[in-house]
Amino acid sequence: MGKLNSIKKYLFISVKPEFAEKILTKEKSIELRKIKPHVKVGDYIIIYASSPIKSVVGFGVIRQIIETTPEKMWNEFSDSLGIDKLRYDNYYKGKEKAIGIDIEGIKKLSPVTLDNLRTIDSSFHPPQIYRYVSNVDICKTISEFLQPRKG
Repeated sequence: MGKLNSIKKYLFISVKPEFAEKILTKEKSIELRKIKPHVKVGDYIIIYASSPIKSVVGFGVIRQIIETTPEKMWNEFSDSLGIDKLRYDNYYKGKEKAIGIDIEGIKKLSPVTLDNLRTIDSSFHPPQIYRYVSNVDICKTISEFLQPRKG
C-alpha cells in the first residue's frame, strides 16, 4: 500500500512562451493558476510552451502548491511570479483564490514538439490549462531528454 502513495503524477501544463522562458531561466519559479491541480509535493511538472513554440521545453518537480488570496500571493511571492502587477491584477480580477505551483529542479529540454508527441500518441492534445499525463510512453520519452548526454 505504501508503494501506491509513492507513485508520481506528471502534471502537463501549457504556458505562454514568454512565461515558459522565464521558468527555464529561473526568473519565475511559481506558475500561476486559477484552478488547483490535484498533485502533491514531489510530483513532476512538464512545461509545454504554447503557440507558436508548441513544444515541451522543460521539466521540474513541484515544491509546493500555494493557495491563498490574490492579494497575499502578490504580497508574499511577487518576486517569483514573473509577471507585472497590471497583468497579475487582470488575471485574478474578481477571483477570491490564487493558486501558485512552486517549481524546483527545473531542467531545460531540447524541445519535444507536438508532432514528436503525436508520433507516440496520435490522439495527444496539449492541455488548455493543465492535464495529468498517464501515457507511459510520453512520460518515458520526455524523461529520456533529462538523461545526461555521453560524449
